[in-house]
Amino acid sequence: MQQDVLEGMSVFVHVVESGSFSSAAQVLNVSPSFISKQISKLEDRLGARLLNRSTRSLSLTEVGQIYFAKARDIVNSARDIEGNIHSLQSNPLGQLKVSVPLSFGHLFLQPIISDYMQRYPQVDLQIDFSSRLVDLAGEGFDVAIRLGESKDSSLISRKLTDFTMHTCATVEFWQQYPPVHHPNDLRQIPAIKYHYQQAPLMFEYVANGKPLYVDIAAKAQCNHLPLQLQLVLDGLGFGRLPTFIAEPFLQSGDLQPVLEGFELPTQGVYIVYPHRHHLSAKVREFVDLVVRSFKP
Repeated sequence: MQQDVLEGMSVFVHVVESGSFSSAAQVLNVSPSFISKQISKLEDRLGARLLNRSTRSLSLTEVGQIYFAKARDIVNSARDIEGNIHSLQSNPLGQLKVSVPLSFGHLFLQPIISDYMQRYPQVDLQIDFSSRLVDLAGEGFDVAIRLGESKDSSLISRKLTDFTMHTCATVEFWQQYPPVHHPNDLRQIPAIKYHYQQAPLMFEYVANGKPLYVDIAAKAQCNHLPLQLQLVLDGLGFGRLPTFIAEPFLQSGDLQPVLEGFELPTQGVYIVYPHRHHLSAKVREFVDLVVRSFKP
């Protein structure tokens, strides 16, 4: 019933504003007979005649004048609401809430965020730099960057890049300990561990196609990759570092990897967001800018 009321009200306002049934039909892209039926239904529902109509002219009754004044405000308000929604969908504006892993975001996202803000000054950014796995829908996030593929089928994922974990330290550090040939050889060697969400002090490897978890002796724990990297470079322990931060030091020889045959398979970095259909412009432009920034 509510939909019929609003539809009939809108048709009535269009008829009065355009001056005839045929003109209103052209504006609404419907037939004149449809317009006539909607007006008749509206008048029957109200129990009052709204229009005096002849073959050549239309005029409002006294009741019609009162109804039109109120109905026009309601219809115009509805038009304004739809216009605002269309504007949000077609122009980047409003608030954009983004979750970014702390270290990855610090290393790679800062210039992208600055670029986005310069391009779209009508968007207010709220960036959460955290290693926490946020609930996008439940916590009101529009977009998130995640290390590893999302298992949530309700989220759309687009891969940004790949990375592998590397167990590494300086050559001088490794020389202080017996050779490392198996993950279990790490148990008594001081480690610098990336730590988040009260994760256990264990490293995961793959041996004979099965997961292998190794207890480690953590000399230090932190949730900031650049700090972890620096402590490893200072020879204070070994660490497991992702390719995107360790690669330059592995290539230069500053860091030496071990156990490459036991490392987990290559993983991806993804940008995820809740909905594919009717994506707002602010989200679409942010996602596209991030994806473009990681293309070779």
